[in-house]
Parts: sequence; structure tokens; C-alpha cells
Amino acid sequence: MDTILLVEDSSFFAKAVTRSFRRADGFDIVVATTCAEATAILQEDAARFSVALVDLSLPDTTDVETVDLTTSFDVPTIVFSSRFDPALQSRLYSKGIVDYVLKDSPASLSYLRELVLRLRANRGIGALLLECERAPLRDAAEQLRRLQLSVTRVHTPKDALHHLNEQDHIRLLVLDQDLPEVDAIDLIKQVRLRRGPEKVAVVSLTEGCDQTDMVRLLKSGANEALAKTCPPEEFLLRVGQNLDTIDRILKLTDAANHDAMTGLHNRRFLFDAGTRLYVECRRNEQPVPVALIDVDRFKQVNDRYGHEAGDLVIKNLADDLVSACGASILTVRLGGDEFCMLMPGCEIEEAKSCCAAVYSRFRERAHVFDGERAEVTLSIGLSSGYEDDLEEAIRAADEQMYAAKNRGRDRIIAKNDVIPRVEERLERFLLDV
Repeated sequence: MDTILLVEDSSFFAKAVTRSFRRADGFDIVVATTCAEATAILQEDAARFSVALVDLSLPDTTDVETVDLTTSFDVPTIVFSSRFDPALQSRLYSKGIVDYVLKDSPASLSYLRELVLRLRANRGIGALLLECERAPLRDAAEQLRRLQLSVTRVHTPKDALHHLNEQDHIRLLVLDQDLPEVDAIDLIKQVRLRRGPEKVAVVSLTEGCDQTDMVRLLKSGANEALAKTCPPEEFLLRVGQNLDTIDRILKLTDAANHDAMTGLHNRRFLFDAGTRLYVECRRNEQPVPVALIDVDRFKQVNDRYGHEAGDLVIKNLADDLVSACGASILTVRLGGDEFCMLMPGCEIEEAKSCCAAVYSRFRERAHVFDGERAEVTLSIGLSSGYEDDLEEAIRAADEQMYAAKNRGRDRIIAKNDVIPRVEERLERFLLDV
């Protein structure tokens, strides 16, 4: 759990800040009411604090001593004060604070919370800084580090594009538009061919940018076009807002691609990413067996024990799919009680073993509802792995799954199995007789 150091002598504001953070945010808040108390706390264990929220007016200090204290321990510091003083603000930014937030409305508490959450999220995010080796962007690099971003500094467009290709955690590119012999607009277009605005934000910095150049930069794919002399507060704010936007897009995309009940990927993701995966594997002459899994007589479970029991069966099966087959298998809930597995690179025997593991785990579960043990089984159909495309593979698996249903359910049938073929001939013979 992350710990916040709140240096605030007003019990009203201390409670207001504490309450603004939700339990789900996962923060522990330690309150110090004086600079001396904050000193003792930091001397004991400064490393546990992920951020310090500091008021300037305390019983034992009314200036910047508390900021000097927290920054000396390398604790990211946000000033939360009722004093509006532009000169003081500028002085504090030069000392390395992350932001200066005014206590002027309830909205400031929401902003403060979002900023702290932003800092925590930034720890896993990379920022790429493309700068001139002879005139490095030291201020920009320092400001990005204050935001807890992992900063990589490069000096050529080639290096920048290489890092963007190789490092998915990079979500921000800050570039010096005045690099000699570099067309910033052309470079941004190349970046956008590799990474769209939903994956990386591009901020261009320049000594001077007229309105026409700014429009061209934005049209080429830049998110921001800023002067190198822009105040640190503006730079940090614009970077943070762009990262927030990417986060929101990623969350929406994640929600669109996952099943809300089980957390597995959904049908949309299967026919999008799954199709690309299938094509790539078959192009490399790798098999991709596809399994369809269906809960037998699922409607009877819902009708007899209620939908909560049915939901539990679905969640249990999802857990078994994930635990039995590992991360290399794409597991999908198609809808209702039907699931799908894509097994890239697996030969048919390995795919059968994976299906058998799911079948066994689910079979061994004690499905008990209202004190009564229910017999809940699975029918699983498996394609050969060598079908031409994903849709054909799903059709093949679907045929085998229905063959399993027709043979009494509670079994696995794979395409081209010898035993099912013999059974089919025997059944036809008996029908003829």
C-alpha cells in the first residue's frame, strides 16, 4: 500500500484530504501537524512515502522550510495551500515541487486526488525525450522525472523510432522541434504510423512557433506544441492531461475487449486479435487448434438453483480455463455458457491435454447449491489446428462440440479422432439394422 505524508495543521483540511481518497485507492495517510513532526517522521523512514502533500503555513514555519525538508528526502512534493502568490509559486517550482494546488474549492480536493493517482500510475510509464546533444532539454527531463516517469533521452530520430518500436511502456514522446537537419512534422508522421494517439502522446517544444506551424504540427499528429520557455506548471499539466486521456482510452478499450463477469477476453476480441494471431501462426505453418467448451444443461442449473448459481458455474469454468492452460492460450467467453480457447503452436495431442485438464478440473469441483450437489459437466469440441482461417476452425470445433452433445454430453471430441469415426459408423450400422 502506498503511503502519503500529509503535512497540515488544520484538522478540517486534514480530514477533508483524507476523505477525498477512497478506500479502493489503496493509500495510507500519515498526518504531521508541524514541520518538526514531519522531520521526525521522515528521519525514521522516508522511503515509505510515495508523495508528500504540504501546507506552507504551519505553527513552526510559514515559508518554504517544509518543502525544503520533503524534497531533501527525495519525496515527490505537492504544495496544498490557501496562499496565492505567483512569485512564491515560481520559487517553489524551482525547488522541485510537482505542483502547487490552491485550497479554494472542493474541486481542488478532486484535482489533488487525481494528481496523486497520476503520479502512482506514472511509475510504470516511460517518457522518451528527443533532444539536441549540444543543447539538451534539461528542464523538460527534470520535470518529467518529477512526474515519476521513467525518462529515456535520445539524440536522433532513428533512436527515437527504435525505442518506440521496442518499448511498449513508452506513452510520451517529447521532442525538440529545433533539432538541426530534422523535419519535426515528418518525424511525427512516422511516429504516428507506428503508434497512434491512443498509445503515445507527442509534445513538441520549440524556441518560437507561429500559429501556422502550430496547426501543421497538430495536423501531423502532435498532441501539444509548446514553447521551451513555457512555465513548468503548464508543461506538467499538459503532460498529465495527455497521459490521463491515454489511460481513459486504454480503460475503455480494455472494457470493450473483456467479459465483465469473468475477466476473460470476449467475442469482439476473439474475432479481432484472435484472427490476426491465427493468420500469423498459419503463415508460419504453425497449428492453431481451437476448442469450444459448453456447459451441459446450463439452463437447468439456472432454472433449478437460480441465476446466482449459474453465474458461479460460469466464473468457476473461467478460472479453470485460465489455471489449466497458462498464459500462452487465448481464452474467451463467447457468451452465455460457451467458451473458446485458441492454442497457437500446439499440436493436436497437446491441445487435447489442455482440454482434458480443463475438463478434469471442472469435473472435480463440488458444485453445491442450496445444500444440494449438482452434476455439472462439459462438452468440448476441438478443431485439427490446420484449418485455413479462424472461422473455419471455429466451425470445425463447433461440429465436434455438438457431436459430443449428441453422444451423451460430458466428453471431449477432437476433429479426425479415430474413435469418434468408429462410433459414427457403428451408430449408422445400428440405425440401418
